[in-house]
Amino acid sequence: MKNKNFLISMKHAADGLIYTVRSERNFRIDTAAALYVIWFGSACGLSRAEWALLAAVIGAVLFAETMNTAVERAVDTAAEGYSDSAKHAKDAAAGASLVSALAAVAAGLALFADVPRLAYAMETICGSAVRTAVFVLITVFDVWFVFLFGKTKKDDRKGNL
Repeated sequence: MKNKNFLISMKHAADGLIYTVRSERNFRIDTAAALYVIWFGSACGLSRAEWALLAAVIGAVLFAETMNTAVERAVDTAAEGYSDSAKHAKDAAAGASLVSALAAVAAGLALFADVPRLAYAMETICGSAVRTAVFVLITVFDVWFVFLFGKTKKDDRKGNL
């Protein structure tokens, strides 16, 4: 059924993201990695085009993980017991997530695997107590977010928390 109200549509979208964050460790790992990439990128003096590339690949990875979750839940709901077709659908969705992650790694290597840029970033990071403190805060947050944040009830794989 179609939503008649834009705000209701946005609430449903937010609910889907919240569910994905709470239920999917890989989504939290990808988000944690994105925080490090953004933090490191801020020390590298990236151009606007490079920031746009980072935003696009981070968005692609998080999109693929969210769609993987949607496919898995839909297949789990539709399939009664084990099914080769259901397994293949879920594996293909996971494969799409992997492809987007590998593309993001390639983009990251293209942006950051440059010796002068790395040297500049390390000078910027090591020469700043604020940047070091931000790194520590990101690390503490990421450990909590990936390993401790999530479901409070057992996920029954049908979308109920």
